[in-house]
Amino acid sequence: MRMLICGASVMIENAYVSFFDVLGFTSSFISGKLSNRYDGLIEMTNMINEPDVTIFLMSDSILCVSSDFQKLLDTAKEFYTWGILNDFWLRGAITRGNVTKYKERAVTEQNRFIIPFLGDGYLKAYTLETTLNISGVVLDQIFFESDESNPGFTKGIDYIEYEEYLPKIGYEGKKKLLLPKADSLRQVVDTMYFAEMLESHVEDIDKYINTFCFYIQHLLERASTENLISFVEKIMREFEFQAGRILIPTNIVTIFIAMIQGLFNRYRSSEGIHRCDPGQLEFLVSQIVSVLKQQGYLSAFVDTLLDFDKSRRTSLYKEINNLNRLSPSK
Repeated sequence: MRMLICGASVMIENAYVSFFDVLGFTSSFISGKLSNRYDGLIEMTNMINEPDVTIFLMSDSILCVSSDFQKLLDTAKEFYTWGILNDFWLRGAITRGNVTKYKERAVTEQNRFIIPFLGDGYLKAYTLETTLNISGVVLDQIFFESDESNPGFTKGIDYIEYEEYLPKIGYEGKKKLLLPKADSLRQVVDTMYFAEMLESHVEDIDKYINTFCFYIQHLLERASTENLISFVEKIMREFEFQAGRILIPTNIVTIFIAMIQGLFNRYRSSEGIHRCDPGQLEFLVSQIVSVLKQQGYLSAFVDTLLDFDKSRRTSLYKEINNLNRLSPSK
């Protein structure tokens, strides 16, 4: 990695860069819930003992820079995992590019704190981050143009390919999204409840739904049969409980489309340990549909499912009907 002298600045070529934006920053500030969470973020940042990673924490933005790929990757996972587990959702990106290197004494004088132009690496990461409609971290496609361009990302361990259920217009399609720390998946899913969604994320429900669906998809691909059944039953109990006491937005049915799609994917899987047999599939799908019907969400579910099949060119509605558990609504 070379350093270029640009006027009074030193530019590091091809540094690894991760950028995070704190979602819901303004609404959290207004509600008064931001202070304690932000103190936790500062504490977590100070606990990262990695001198080879430079970290900028600036209001609702976090920037990490390093010449070491693995150290940058580990740091990005630390921030992302901590954010999800602490209801401090982050949206980010990882890329490569030139970044300004500087020393603290060069930017702090008297009552002035001046951050220099951080380089195109920062701008690339910031621009890429804004394409997401999820609390997630997208990986720049430049890392996957060839085997030689990949510095060490491993599919299924560091990232998975995911297509957002409710993407931003113009940014549809599959993206490579960072996975949280390996031992945190189930813990992350266990923190995601309808009540928290309505309290913390009601102003931007689509991001919550996309994030929940992302973890549902990942969990259903890897869970044991016992954990799979337990997870589905737990989600449905939570939905029944909350639907009986508060009004849940109808677009929440997208979460159940993701669950059913994940179950069918398991049914079609060639991996025996991660398969659903026909009996399990029919039982779990019928349980989901039954609860939706009981709570008055079946019509919204069917309409959303038909739109989903049309946009994705899938046949999930037909597959559910073949289980004889969902009758046409029209």
